Amino acid sequence: MKKFFFSFVWLIALVFVLDIVSKWIVVNHFGAANAGSSERIEVIKGFFYIIFATNEGAAWSLGSSSRVLWIVISVVLSAGLLAYFIKKMKSMTRWMRAAFALMIAGALGNLIDRCFYWESTTGFSGVVDWLDFYLPTGEFPTFNIADSALVVGVGILIVLLIIDIIKDALKKGENEEAQLKLKKDQQNADKIEKSPANPGQNVEVKETEKGK
Repeated sequence: MKKFFFSFVWLIALVFVLDIVSKWIVVNHFGAANAGSSERIEVIKGFFYIIFATNEGAAWSLGSSSRVLWIVISVVLSAGLLAYFIKKMKSMTRWMRAAFALMIAGALGNLIDRCFYWESTTGFSGVVDWLDFYLPTGEFPTFNIADSALVVGVGILIVLLIIDIIKDALKKGENEEAQLKLKKDQQNADKIEKSPANPGQNVEVKETEKGK
């Protein structure tokens, strides 16, 4: 059970289901015809609202005119992440497995929307976004659970990468310090070996020669 828990395979299924179900609830509440309308549900006044928006591009509507391209990118990304996760799972750390699980779930969640939500079949088109926040600097771009999973997963990987870089730098510094100390010790040993015998040794040698 512990092995299964730390594989984080369950996290992929959990986040994927939460994303799909939450989008389905939003679509059914607002109605397909109201996609992109100004209608919203107030959760925290002036800060957090639930709306029904669609996005045919990437995050924040980037590249919205190239939906087919984003479908291809999503398929490749999802397949690549899943294949790497399966192949490297045993050698990954727990945090790395969690990061990849979140990214896989996020990529698959948005892929479903891009592939199946078309105007001709559902009445709206593109990825469903419904989390709407307002910050002191203005409105934050609308997003969904899949987007959140992708961002958190990438964030964890970046933190892990930074930690590894710091560890490598510290280890390199320790190795250089150890090598420098070893070099100094060797130089001191060479100096002692090459230096003339101390006075006490000279006297002992002379007395020994006299005795002979």
